[in-house]
Amino acid sequence: MQTTKIVSKVLVHEFDATALETIKTVCNQNNLVGLKDTSQNINDILKSNVDLGAIFLYEGLDAKGSSGQELAKLIHRVRPELPIFLRRDSSENLDDLPTDYQKAIAGAYQLGNPGKLQGLVDEYICSMYYPIELAQGIQEISTEAFQNMIQNIEVDCDLPYLVKDQIIFGELFSLIPLESNWCRGYMMLQVTEQEIVETIRAAHTGIISQEPDFSDANAVLNELTNMIWGGIKSRYFSTQESVDESHRTQVPIIVDHLNKFISFGSTEPQLCFKYTLKDKVKEAPDITIYQRLIFNLSWSPDKFSESDAAVDNFVESGELEFF
Repeated sequence: MQTTKIVSKVLVHEFDATALETIKTVCNQNNLVGLKDTSQNINDILKSNVDLGAIFLYEGLDAKGSSGQELAKLIHRVRPELPIFLRRDSSENLDDLPTDYQKAIAGAYQLGNPGKLQGLVDEYICSMYYPIELAQGIQEISTEAFQNMIQNIEVDCDLPYLVKDQIIFGELFSLIPLESNWCRGYMMLQVTEQEIVETIRAAHTGIISQEPDFSDANAVLNELTNMIWGGIKSRYFSTQESVDESHRTQVPIIVDHLNKFISFGSTEPQLCFKYTLKDKVKEAPDITIYQRLIFNLSWSPDKFSESDAAVDNFVESGELEFF
């Protein structure tokens, strides 16, 4: 099975040239997209819809006089799910810091030991891997569903990526369970309501209405979710497999509408896709859809590979054939 550590965006709040070069090397080695905070205004970035996998800080004072420890505490209060890596001058641990700082920071490292930083990246960002066949297949299934549901569109998809944050994009989101013997979790679609409403008004969906409202937008999102779920189930979930009922744990899902935040009770990276649906005839606005797969209950990609091998065995025995 071919696997990939899919890209993840990380925020870099650093101003030392040597440190930046070290972080850049680690990013290149781990498929991380480093976003340097050139404005030194980290609050605005955290309030935006930028999906992040981690944050790199330095313990010294920045251009605005804020220390890395103070920034870490602030970030942790706003985005507690994001791991923070703190570069220190004289220590690679956090034992000498107050408890509230230790709780906010995932780990510390020094420039002289890049292996420590690599270990933090492995532990907090690259702790899950995904079969590239799965990522590509989900993108294909979703693209086909969008094109079948909405007329006259081109679908652009960014590279799949991993996030640790839990922010919600847009006003609408759908959730549907994904359950198999190799995974258990949810698929989530997120979209802006007005973009869907304008697309319905342009008669590009199966819903006929000159004055569409939120219920019509909900219907479109519901149908898209069902179509994608059906495609995933048909391609990847065998009808013969069963989930062990004795191990069917559940975790509460918490939604904070005020802060546009959703928690699945897990800190594992989520597999994400960003789609842009472009109207070929320019009668409706572009639609941005974020898709997340959250395997918060069970994730065993080794069994996914076994299902691939099973298909190969059936083909070799003549019980199945490709056409």
